[in-house]
Amino acid sequence: MNKKRKNRWYKLENAAKIFPPTSNKHDPKVFRFFVEMNDNIDKTFLQQALEKTIEEFPHFNSTLKRGFFWYYLETIDKVIEVSEENDLPCDIFENKFLYRVSYYKKRINVEVNHALTDGTGTLNFLKVLVCNYEELRYKTSADIYVDDASVEEREIDSYKKYYKKEKSKDKVIGIKGYQVKGKMYPEERLKIIELIMPTKDVLKLSKDNNSTITQYLTAIMIKSIADTMSYKDKKKPIIITIPVNLRKYFPSNTARNFFNVVPIVYYVNDDNNNIEEILKSVKKQFEEGLKKEKIIKRMNQLQQFENMFILRLVPLVIKNIVLKYLYKKSRLNRTITLSNIGVIDMPYDLQKHINLFGVMSSTDNVQSCMCSYKDNLVFTFTSHFVEQEIQKNFVRYLSNNGISITVNTNIIEEDELDEKMF
Repeated sequence: MNKKRKNRWYKLENAAKIFPPTSNKHDPKVFRFFVEMNDNIDKTFLQQALEKTIEEFPHFNSTLKRGFFWYYLETIDKVIEVSEENDLPCDIFENKFLYRVSYYKKRINVEVNHALTDGTGTLNFLKVLVCNYEELRYKTSADIYVDDASVEEREIDSYKKYYKKEKSKDKVIGIKGYQVKGKMYPEERLKIIELIMPTKDVLKLSKDNNSTITQYLTAIMIKSIADTMSYKDKKKPIIITIPVNLRKYFPSNTARNFFNVVPIVYYVNDDNNNIEEILKSVKKQFEEGLKKEKIIKRMNQLQQFENMFILRLVPLVIKNIVLKYLYKKSRLNRTITLSNIGVIDMPYDLQKHINLFGVMSSTDNVQSCMCSYKDNLVFTFTSHFVEQEIQKNFVRYLSNNGISITVNTNIIEEDELDEKMF
């Protein structure tokens, strides 16, 4: 690092506290953002770009520490070395850092432990990294990417900043949802199916159905799951949890965790297992669940639980037992998570060097993530299950509706890869 800063420590934000005690080799709570450039990556320039970027995001250079009452982050006065990719995507970190930067051919990967930050925080880090990389390699001006957030603004715990104590009789009650099950891969292997499709075509299909892309793809996800369910399975609803970026509701530039989730609940039966009925319900739930007052109320309820005085006095060893139990219980309140990072924009002068962006996540079940850059929408499934009927249904539905899809996968065994599946 060019400047030496005194080591600092940070309390974990409200949403981050659940990740350390529930991380394991099967699901280390790690997600990956990647960018695909038009040229092979130069390691020297990438390392220099990282050293410059970390000056703007110093809290990324942190390690997780165990205190008596809570876990916390402590900064390290050292920058990691970028490396050619040789680990499995979204794998557990073997060193003390909570992030890593790797490359493979034309791709730059940034992987982060969720205790450190969320998707938006990581994306902003990657965007600055790419700007710095392009400045060094192609002699573009990084100044054309103006990020006016200060280091202090990026390090703020926005949950605490915007928490407002209020009396509420509403309780956060979870509904038990249908659980996807199947044969697991050995050795915690994570299967990745990456779908690349034209943004304009998916947008047109969504608009033709009077919905947003997120709403439409959520409806297709529900339909894809429903078509795999038995009659007995349909006694429980399909629950798709949608992470929500709270920066859209509050003026925050934090590069730490600041998100909430909205559940989309759908009970399937023989009369409503069609995309029109599903989409109607999805749109209504999106409109209701994304109202600002509801988002704020839920955030305040969760923050209020953390602020309970008696909870602060409980030792970490006891908190971990409780948090693991609560996580296991809440895990039953979702079927699949669908995370939409949204439209990614980069300065015009840099766009000619960039092909696409993508995102994926570790999971203890099935996870889906999506983002779009220019005319490439990248939708990624991650799973530990050998079965892939949900993914097949999802791809077939889009293909049957005129969407051209390029499929990339890490499935390498011939008996796994059915060439007719897509």
